[in-house]
Amino acid sequence: MNYHLKTYIKKASLLGMLTVITACQQPKEEATEPFDMNSFFPLMAWDDVRDESTIQKMSECGINSIAFVPPTLLDACQKYGMKAIVFDQGVTPEWDKPFKADVANKRLGELIEKYNDHPAVYGYHLKDEPYIAEYGELGKSVEFVKQHAPGKWPYINLFPNYGFPDTGEWYAESGAGDWYKNEYLQRFVDECKGLVLSYDNYSLVGEDGFSDNYWTNLWDARSVSLQNNLPLHTIVLSVGFHGCRIPTIADLSIQVFGALAYGARGIAYWKFVSEVLSICDAPELGDLRGSPLDEFGEPTAMYPLLKNLNHRISNMIPVLLKLRSDNVYHIGEIPEKHHGATEKSMIQRIEGGGNFIVGEFTHTEDGSHWVMVVNKNLKSSALFRPVYNKKYYIVDEAVPKIRCLSQERNGWDDLPGVIAFGCSLGATHAVNLYLRRPDIFCGCLALSGIYTAHYGFGDY
Repeated sequence: MNYHLKTYIKKASLLGMLTVITACQQPKEEATEPFDMNSFFPLMAWDDVRDESTIQKMSECGINSIAFVPPTLLDACQKYGMKAIVFDQGVTPEWDKPFKADVANKRLGELIEKYNDHPAVYGYHLKDEPYIAEYGELGKSVEFVKQHAPGKWPYINLFPNYGFPDTGEWYAESGAGDWYKNEYLQRFVDECKGLVLSYDNYSLVGEDGFSDNYWTNLWDARSVSLQNNLPLHTIVLSVGFHGCRIPTIADLSIQVFGALAYGARGIAYWKFVSEVLSICDAPELGDLRGSPLDEFGEPTAMYPLLKNLNHRISNMIPVLLKLRSDNVYHIGEIPEKHHGATEKSMIQRIEGGGNFIVGEFTHTEDGSHWVMVVNKNLKSSALFRPVYNKKYYIVDEAVPKIRCLSQERNGWDDLPGVIAFGCSLGATHAVNLYLRRPDIFCGCLALSGIYTAHYGFGDY
């Protein structure tokens, strides 16, 4: 199978990389863990669900949470291991109506009283893509959820950086600039006091284009999330509609792994079913096609692709949850607001050219340094030969010298293969070298290896 986009995440080491409230409603007194995304990584279907069958198919595709869940389906969510953002139209107004905290909080109090202890409840849906004028009212309901349902997510999702009714402008080329970051995002933090910075951005334009707005939006959202110590959550496109194409596996991968390289702590997919939302009097967006489930609830060609992608992410989650984003930069073409590698960057360049995203991280438990590299080419894979900011004897001096001597003395025109070889304890090091740097070593010969420290150190 030809995967168009390769992603690498490895540990960096010596040779590797790797409100109006009803009078009787009072805050609950029992201690509850505060909301955090350090123990759960949402892979969310940003869609409404109407039956248990859809929830089952979402679960089997690797989805672990849903953005619009009516209380009647909470038991089904629990059955299939799903976390639910509870949706009720008594809380969330129709699409084009302003949010009103007094109305929302009355209904929130009833929902919390009845359903908050349900194992599937992860949060309460407040509003999607609010205007700045709604921040004050939303802030009242966020505070209500914090007081009466501590540990739950008062869910709000923000606009992308290319269209704002607040300003009457459409930022189609380079995003909303400083206005978006300082006014829209930071004011959300200051006025709504949300627990997660969540937004959507759909940049799969035309037949094969990918808008740089995706990267400028991530840059601004990442900056604000780090400045305010908030987890970053983003919604990516998993359906074709209007001017956006049906995503390929490369399209899905660059959106998801690109966001992870920026430090995202949750991914949502819009949409999961090729049918119009049945809630909030949602507008007819039209031409929805190619999502994981068709309008009849049957799997499409997208379904196994997304299932495989979610399986790959799920295997990374135990590590991702322990990584703190330190830096992100681009190699090759550099989008607006971004920078390339600096003298302090872990990766200085990648031999052979190409366009890449590099995310650098620190492991919060042991302080080790990690790096994620994502190929931005949507049509072909890339040979990955990084040049680090530090030189190491074997990979940076010995192997190049061996190749040089082989070319000079044997007349070889191509780079000769180098095999890691060792006996006994040396076999252990040979295997370690080969597995850490398969881009340098083409094979390994390990004889009578010792692959446990028990021989020399016992139970120490």
